[in-house]
Amino acid sequence: MGYRGEAGADAVEAPTATGTLRVEIGPRVIKLSLGDHSLHIADEIVTVVEHVGKKDIKTAYPLVGSLVVARDVPRDDLGVWVEVPADKKRPRGMRRIFGVAPVSLLERDGLAALARLDTLVHRLRAATMLQAGDVRRAVELGSAKHDGLDKVLVADHGDRYVVYARALFRDRARFAMAIHDDGRVEIPDGKRTREVVVRSRYNVTVLGDYICFADAHGVDLARVSMPWIEPEDRRELARRIGQLVDRDSATARS
Repeated sequence: MGYRGEAGADAVEAPTATGTLRVEIGPRVIKLSLGDHSLHIADEIVTVVEHVGKKDIKTAYPLVGSLVVARDVPRDDLGVWVEVPADKKRPRGMRRIFGVAPVSLLERDGLAALARLDTLVHRLRAATMLQAGDVRRAVELGSAKHDGLDKVLVADHGDRYVVYARALFRDRARFAMAIHDDGRVEIPDGKRTREVVVRSRYNVTVLGDYICFADAHGVDLARVSMPWIEPEDRRELARRIGQLVDRDSATARS
């Protein structure tokens, strides 16, 4: 349900697993609030506020890159991710700064609650289109444990997917690989990036914690570790990558 909020802002609410999520979309400010947490997007700065008693603990993120609204597959979680710059110790990456889980579909009103959350996400994505840059769509995979740090982000740029995943003892998801629709796969290798080429969805597989890429003869070209997500999440990631690079499917779609 949408209505007018404070200062003329459009507001929409949706039930979630942890309470009612409210989004207010104004001409200069976008605000998300859920319980003791809120997020403000204004003046090229994103601020996360944790309300603790009479105090507000604020963490600010300058918008130096993309801000994206992602949905989880298949859990339907909502996550807001922001690009964080490199510093002396850490490379550039993406951080999940706000997230909610939907009401369980086993609840009596679960389907209706999910429909309202879908509407809210649609409005939020439209309102943050400029902040998303050239990211057309974003999907996250994995559990929301540990404040969502273990989730993998897949940013769809139209002609390529860029995948971000967290390394051990790190607070952000780093660049893990980029997959282009012409079959090129870019993988970090130390301070450099190496490239392999795959042409078929059958050459993108899962082995243990790894997404594996092979040539037409089945010879291993590269492997990318994805240790923090469940086996079904790795299979879903491999399926999406396979669909993007598959030449037969691309020909059929055209």
